[in-house]
Amino acid sequence: MNVLICDDDYRYVNEVKKTVETCFLELNVPVHIETYTDGEEVLNNEMRFFDIAILDVEIGNIKGMQIAEKIRLQNSNTLYFFITAYESYLDDAMNLFAFRFLTKPLDVERLKKGLKAAADMIDKTAVEFMVKDGDIVQKVFSNDIVFIEITGRYTKVVTTRRDYTSTKPIEFWQDKLSPSYFYRVHKSFIINTNYITKYTRDNLLMYDKYNVPISYRERPAFKQYITRRIEEMQK
Repeated sequence: MNVLICDDDYRYVNEVKKTVETCFLELNVPVHIETYTDGEEVLNNEMRFFDIAILDVEIGNIKGMQIAEKIRLQNSNTLYFFITAYESYLDDAMNLFAFRFLTKPLDVERLKKGLKAAADMIDKTAVEFMVKDGDIVQKVFSNDIVFIEITGRYTKVVTTRRDYTSTKPIEFWQDKLSPSYFYRVHKSFIINTNYITKYTRDNLLMYDKYNVPISYRERPAFKQYITRRIEEMQK
């Protein structure tokens, strides 16, 4: 497990690092941790592959989201813990879609609980599917899927790398994909909620570039789902 910690308070960084080490030792999961107290240094260095990034929202003159955007170029599935006064970011939480929000002083047990949930999610995302690409069968991982869409007699599998055509019906994908983070927002669409960039009442922006509608019937239930996800950020 590769973890990035970045906060301009070195004491907080050290406390978080110690908690991360303890947590993954208890899980018997090897962990590599990189720590920074300078946001500009992170942006100027070559970005590595991180499974988890723990970022202060404000790191001097650098925004934590700037670092997150650079990390996404290496791994679009990184899970983000943002360090902030949660209440001040409540209005942005729908669109930020952090995995957890942390506050100061550090709640060690809450951080450990969040890390264990993240490790469990990362483990569950490593599900492989085979899709046909012309005459070639390709392997697709569920954590790379942005959304599934019905297109005529086929389904289109849109991933972070490219699109594929599947002969499997959308019900196949709904049954196989984890309900923890995949949601059927429309009769023709199943989305990976980890790739939501922006959420409005009737529409989703996925992966910064795809617009997906939310059906009228699904809007109340999906709003409840999103609310629960936000509540999970606080646990």
